[in-house]
Amino acid sequence: MSRIRAWALRVVTLGGTPHGVAAGFALGVGLSLVPIPFLGMLLALALAPVLRFNPVSTYLGTAVINPVTGSLFYFSELWLGMLLTGRPAPRWQELRALDGLGWWRLFGELLGPFLLGAAVMIPTGAALGYLLVRVMVSRWRARNPAPDGAPDEPAGS
Repeated sequence: MSRIRAWALRVVTLGGTPHGVAAGFALGVGLSLVPIPFLGMLLALALAPVLRFNPVSTYLGTAVINPVTGSLFYFSELWLGMLLTGRPAPRWQELRALDGLGWWRLFGELLGPFLLGAAVMIPTGAALGYLLVRVMVSRWRARNPAPDGAPDEPAGS
């Protein structure tokens, strides 16, 4: 739990407006849910300065979906898409019997539900990330005001 607490402290103490920090985080989370590894992260980090979002919070948002957690998120996108389309999951016995061509066909059949799940999870994840970080940053700053003479919000993001 201390790792999560330390990570959250890094996010809430970043410079910039609460909107810039939260929007950067949301951008990172949302684009990292694009089901093409590293593409979302690269897009988010390229867009952050253009959109005037905090680049460090953008990077921290992309770190939520990483090699350890990525499979869980991508599986969730597939599961959600299958749920929304009413398609049942293949049984283990069916999967064990597949050859290379069978796996390719299955990939083609599941691509639509996977992309549908991603299309739902990307904006949902970004919106939830934005709200969570915006509230965390605002509350942190209300409890820990900047010292006298120090600017409350650095210029920029």
